Amino acid sequence: MRLVSKIMVATLVVGSLVLIVPDTEAQMARISGKVVDPEGNPIPGVTVTVTTPDSEKFEVVKKTNKKGALTLSFGNIEWRYEIRLEKDGYQTKVEQPRLTAGGTIMAQWILAPNSAAQAEADAEATGGGSGGDKVVRTFNEGVEAQRLGDLDLAEQKYRAAAEMKPEMAAPHTALAAVAALREDWATSAAEAEAAIALDPEDVRAMQIRFDAYRNLGDEAKADEAAAALREVGNLDAAAKRIFNEGVDAYTAGDVSTAQSKFQQVIDLSPELVAAYIALAQISLTQGSPAESLAMAKSALELEPDDVRALRIGFDAARLAGDTTTSGQMLSRLVELDPEWVTTVVYDHAVQLFDNNQLEAAVFELNYVLQADPDMARAHFMLGVALYNSGNVEEGGSHLRKFIELAPDDPDVEIAKGLLSYQQ
Repeated sequence: MRLVSKIMVATLVVGSLVLIVPDTEAQMARISGKVVDPEGNPIPGVTVTVTTPDSEKFEVVKKTNKKGALTLSFGNIEWRYEIRLEKDGYQTKVEQPRLTAGGTIMAQWILAPNSAAQAEADAEATGGGSGGDKVVRTFNEGVEAQRLGDLDLAEQKYRAAAEMKPEMAAPHTALAAVAALREDWATSAAEAEAAIALDPEDVRAMQIRFDAYRNLGDEAKADEAAAALREVGNLDAAAKRIFNEGVDAYTAGDVSTAQSKFQQVIDLSPELVAAYIALAQISLTQGSPAESLAMAKSALELEPDDVRALRIGFDAARLAGDTTTSGQMLSRLVELDPEWVTTVVYDHAVQLFDNNQLEAAVFELNYVLQADPDMARAHFMLGVALYNSGNVEEGGSHLRKFIELAPDDPDVEIAKGLLSYQQ
């Protein structure tokens, strides 16, 4: 006798691609600053402290390098920041910066020696300004033009700033960014190289250079750029930006580009688990379970308890016919995500039963009951599946457990009827 279950079925769904890494860079603001004395000479070792009245816990402390320069990043542009510049022998200066989301403001701060305090005050009172001030103004006019979307004017201002002060890297970094926005990758790479030649520690220029060579298809130079980023330990921002480009492409239906982006992330930052999971998900939806399983395993080597990778890995292994691996995945999910096992996996097991795939249904239902030993309907389904497979004795034990747990269930009479055949 074969009993056809009346239980509703559902399709196993691992989940859509929602693995977005927050693109904080688009919301961040930066200040490329330089501290000089009244003669324009750089002052190294200045302590620069950033605080905000909007958060008592927030404090960033940096020192200027041998060129008197440093870069400050601001994650929340809605906060009000205070920048305090201090060094023994110099007057302390306090600034409240005006920030632009996604942009880099160039700042030059003049610290007067203690003996020159009055001279500095006199210069400010008379509106005196240096050539450096003009460069800063011109550069920041470019930032404002870029913020308003006028790339032609922004480029004009940045080039003017570069001509005023050829030894300064920031204008070339800005020009590289403008060229990247226009997808003029050759110009972007050239300007980034110019910036790095002037300031080898310009991380933003290094990131732009990597993107430019990558988009030009120059693998050798892209690899060199990536290696340089690794040396300064600033690879995450570039990798996450490319990852989100992949998510955008996937959302727009451009799966090929999405795959390419995620693979680039892995090449650049092999420890970013989300990229492996994204590729595993795409391979699974494209009907390539073996490739999907390989990517899921790579993710799990890095994060053994990543639930997303385990879910995709289970489904990929199941579709690839790898029962051993699918069982291993389910065992971990029983521990880490029992609710998913007792809902999604259970519904899939019901579907398998209704399609007369009894061996597969029994396999999954056993894990469902590991996750919830008192799930009455799972006992009923497993008992019926085992009974219909010829395993009457084991099936009977699950049917009796079902009757014990849910004596008022309408299917109790079916269970009792099946048990009567044992006798």
